[in-house]
Amino acid sequence: METTDNRLLSGILEQAEQTAQKKLEDAQRQATRIADETQLKIDREIDSLQKDYEQKLKNIELKKQANLASVKRKANLRQIDESYQQVLGRVIALLDAKKVAKHLSTWIAEAAIGLDLKEAKVAFSRQCPVTEEQLKEATSLVQEATGAKITLHLDPKPVQALGVIVSSMDDTVSFNNQVEIRLRRFDRVVRSMIQEHT
Repeated sequence: METTDNRLLSGILEQAEQTAQKKLEDAQRQATRIADETQLKIDREIDSLQKDYEQKLKNIELKKQANLASVKRKANLRQIDESYQQVLGRVIALLDAKKVAKHLSTWIAEAAIGLDLKEAKVAFSRQCPVTEEQLKEATSLVQEATGAKITLHLDPKPVQALGVIVSSMDDTVSFNNQVEIRLRRFDRVVRSMIQEHT
């Protein structure tokens, strides 16, 4: 009986050992699977963080480039403005009364055509007065260009800057052809020329 009991006890122990071994192997497999899944999650999280980090770096770089371009653009515009003011100053300095006087008839005619009036008055600066002869020449230029007849009068009120202002007799409309105003009309052309050379 002892042998039977021993065998029975041995069988139970052997079966218990096998069950324990199987449970241990199952637990190890499960632990390995959990460790693998955890590692996979960690790898995915690291990958995601790395992509976020790279995207943030790209965004920072893009902002830096945009700011740099903006600073360069502002500096360039400032340089163009400074150059433009220098050019304007030099041109105005070169345009004295003697040089402007040669163009007054044309400027008066241009203003008169722009206003399209039958009668107008011409204001001028004391440094560069308009003569009756220039008024006649301007009248002829208007007639040649448009076929219209215009009567022009000298305005007793002077203007400050070189050039002329042609106005209706009641001062409701006027066309300013003073040197600085004429130069401003070429503003875009002068600025683009400066931009090409900077």
